[in-house]
Amino acid sequence: MKILKYTILSLIVLNLPAATLKFGGGGMGSMLSYASLLLMIIYFMLCNKGKANIWMIVIGLSYYLISAFQYTGDFRTFLTLFLKYFIVVICGYEVIKQTSKKELFYFLIIGALSILIHTLFFTSDYGRYSGFYINPNVGGFICIFGYGLTYGLENKKLKLIGQFLFTLMGLLTFSRTFIALWLLLNGLSIFINIKNIRIFLLGALIMSTLFMIDEFIGLNNPRFQQLKAIVSNENVDSRQINEDSRTETWARFYDYILEKPIFGNGYGAFQGGGVHTLGSHNTYLLVIGESGILPFLIFVSLFLYLLFKGVTLFKIAPNILMQAIAISIFLLANHNFFNFYYITFLAMWLQYQVIIYNDKQLAMNENLQTT
Repeated sequence: MKILKYTILSLIVLNLPAATLKFGGGGMGSMLSYASLLLMIIYFMLCNKGKANIWMIVIGLSYYLISAFQYTGDFRTFLTLFLKYFIVVICGYEVIKQTSKKELFYFLIIGALSILIHTLFFTSDYGRYSGFYINPNVGGFICIFGYGLTYGLENKKLKLIGQFLFTLMGLLTFSRTFIALWLLLNGLSIFINIKNIRIFLLGALIMSTLFMIDEFIGLNNPRFQQLKAIVSNENVDSRQINEDSRTETWARFYDYILEKPIFGNGYGAFQGGGVHTLGSHNTYLLVIGESGILPFLIFVSLFLYLLFKGVTLFKIAPNILMQAIAISIFLLANHNFFNFYYITFLAMWLQYQVIIYNDKQLAMNENLQTT
């Protein structure tokens, strides 16, 4: 079962079907995509099954069924995506339950290191790198989610190595969201231990490494040039930093939401090619815009719950709050929660960690009361 589990995690967490589709051709990518779903079904049939993930099932049913009422596209495409999602949240959830922090850490490290390979051997004029994850912002999310996970590791050497690698790989994506979240998570780490303030010194070392990479291969990126200018105390053109603002993208969809707030505009309307040629780049907007207020409230409630439990469990599992912040804010800038299955997987893994540590906290409280 371990080999089967690791194969599934490789396909999903490392985004191998999409990466293969991008770099190796459509036939192999499609085959790996369906193989991952088939392997999840086999794992589900063979494993000792526990409680289902009611949150994800309810979210999926409300989102897909309500958005289907105004869907005008190909029904077979819709049905395929519907079934894929439920295979992931029902069968994949059993895989997630058996995935430890250390196991997930190693898979995220491999995924993050693919960004370095992309940088060193596939330098582009675009100047932003993403590895297996195709999109630099998504690559940045993988790095910040892994970075948050390091605060749950007991092995100090592994934790330090992970923090260095996730930070460096995240910076190579030149994702503004990654940088903002990195600063926020490190600020939170001071509440764990004041000595964690030294992580900012590690950040300075990593920046030096980034400059060395730039000297070696030339990081052709306007954001990096702006960063170098800041470090060198030169004048910075703020227009380049604020270029392609997400808030401008979101604003294009507000009127469509207000026109149909109850049942939404239908599946696919906010994913590009629907009510607008651009996608919404915001999962929360996508849910309310395509399926209306009810699925939106359920969806938001899940992530508010994860954030709340992260706060209550902070003393015994600080990584939960950090990872909950990472995924909640990332979804403000990405609309692919329902079809980028590694995002769904990571959200479910976080849910299950909340269950594990909630039970531990209850047991600790009971022990204190009895003594």
